[in-house]
Amino acid sequence: MDPRYVNRQAVLPYGLTVNEVASAVAETYRLFHGLNDYLLQSGFRPLEELLLGNSLSGIISDFLVKNLARTSTSLEANLKVGGHPDLVPKGYYPSDGVLKGEEGIEVKCSIQRGGWQGHNPEDCWLMIFRYMVGEQKDKRRVSLTFIEILCAAITKSDWASSGRSGASRRTPTASITESGVDKLRRNFLYRLPGVGIGKHRAIFADNFGEFLE
Repeated sequence: MDPRYVNRQAVLPYGLTVNEVASAVAETYRLFHGLNDYLLQSGFRPLEELLLGNSLSGIISDFLVKNLARTSTSLEANLKVGGHPDLVPKGYYPSDGVLKGEEGIEVKCSIQRGGWQGHNPEDCWLMIFRYMVGEQKDKRRVSLTFIEILCAAITKSDWASSGRSGASRRTPTASITESGVDKLRRNFLYRLPGVGIGKHRAIFADNFGEFLE
């Protein structure tokens, strides 16, 4: 994370700190690029070309959750398969995981500009890691870059449900509404120049509160 674009005033729950998030991002870069180095040296295509979009987002999200659990002094990974949320307060739940917990942080990773989805409308702290992959920059191929990191307490009213009709086997989903996206973007941890949307294009120039457009 480029320190020029880190928002030190971001509000984070459960004692999580911006420095801990930055460390988790650095470890995720190290892991992802290390895997790609091995794949390329072994004659394979890079990870972002071997996996479909949603699968890649899921892998990166898992990397972030495990690395956040490693760097945080107050949170641990929810080890329940399919459990919610992804990160839970240390020692809060009696077992190593919980299927549906009320305390913790849900983590989502996406290349999308907004309208992020989940399986159920839920009250939760949500952290969004927006990234780009496979883009060209200064004649170099960028394998993975986090461009925006957001966090906010989201309520059920900030979700819009999308069910399924007839014999459809599509998994029911819920999308974050404009109000939820606004909450997330107002409390950004990190935002690179030119990636903000609408009124949230402003970024911190430094850690002293000065804003740039």
